[in-house]
Amino acid sequence: MADKKFTTFMRNMFRIGTPECAISFAVIAMVLAVLFLLVGFWQTLLILGLMLVGAFLGGVKDKKKWFQGIINKLFPPKNSIPYREKNPELERAIRESLEADKEPRKETQEQE
Repeated sequence: MADKKFTTFMRNMFRIGTPECAISFAVIAMVLAVLFLLVGFWQTLLILGLMLVGAFLGGVKDKKKWFQGIINKLFPPKNSIPYREKNPELERAIRESLEADKEPRKETQEQE
């Protein structure tokens, strides 16, 4: 019976609007308040930043792929569609128009 209560508590721990969520956020706020009082603002920010780095290192399975995705979003490769459309026909039409812009036009060459 205790295991069932514990699993229910853990399941609702970060579900907004539940008493379990209120308890968990109160504990988090209390820990932050104690850190601010004991070590100061900047040291607390350093601790939180290092915790985020640790959560990233432990939580992201393929870090290289994640970083490549971020870099490609910030600096998309040349002649590529920065955000992939879910519509393949639209993506094909965009690529065809990009390729048409690269090719010299025959009409302008014939007129000269």
